[in-house]
Amino acid sequence: MSMYTTAQLLAANEQKFKFDPLFLRLFFRESYPFTTEKVYLSQIPGLVNMALYVSPIVSGEVIRSRGGSTSEFTPGYVKPKHEVNPQMTLRRLPDEDPQNLVDPAYRRRRIIMQNMRDEELAIAQVEEMQAVSAVLKGKYTMTGEAFDPVEVDMGRSEENNITQSGGTEWSKRDKSTYDPTDDIEAYALNASGVVNIIVFDPKGWALFRSFKAVKEKLDTRRGSNSELETAVKDLGKAVSYKG
Repeated sequence: MSMYTTAQLLAANEQKFKFDPLFLRLFFRESYPFTTEKVYLSQIPGLVNMALYVSPIVSGEVIRSRGGSTSEFTPGYVKPKHEVNPQMTLRRLPDEDPQNLVDPAYRRRRIIMQNMRDEELAIAQVEEMQAVSAVLKGKYTMTGEAFDPVEVDMGRSEENNITQSGGTEWSKRDKSTYDPTDDIEAYALNASGVVNIIVFDPKGWALFRSFKAVKEKLDTRRGSNSELETAVKDLGKAVSYKG
């Protein structure tokens, strides 16, 4: 007898795992499949000399083209595995008609599909961890059981790595007089690349908006066009967009 002949399942609740591949989505939007075992990373300098005024009757000089550097590495193999135990096929899933339990093949397929979803999520977490490390440090390390550590260095300038120390920490600044946005502008000015986004963790965001100067900049009553979201939003989610 099927339990759904007289009663219908309204919803099946599953505890959600808070995960959002933010860094992959923001900074590593493209993927490039390789048919070879090794992967090559090339770096081309971004500086271009400004054009000069010349005389039309004087022969020109050929400008040296930009060079570059290429490094290679062998990516690690990532493949989590789950056991498919015949005993597990006797357990009923929350959203499942018990009538289907009489078919072991059906239960086996359900468990395999669940394992595949879990394994895809596990791989996505590894990719996101590498993306976070690449953005924060300019490199990441592949390591694991029976796998020798391999460091992938993207060749980013060490000057882009900023550490607040020696009294320059925001946590030690006077919240009523100090303006942390001056630091952000200085960081962006001295960076080797274009800076158009800032990512805070919850503690960093709370510390940033605790300064009086930041609160005044967010006040739109005097004609400011600030689009920063100060209200409570995206509760329960892994990422909250503030503007």
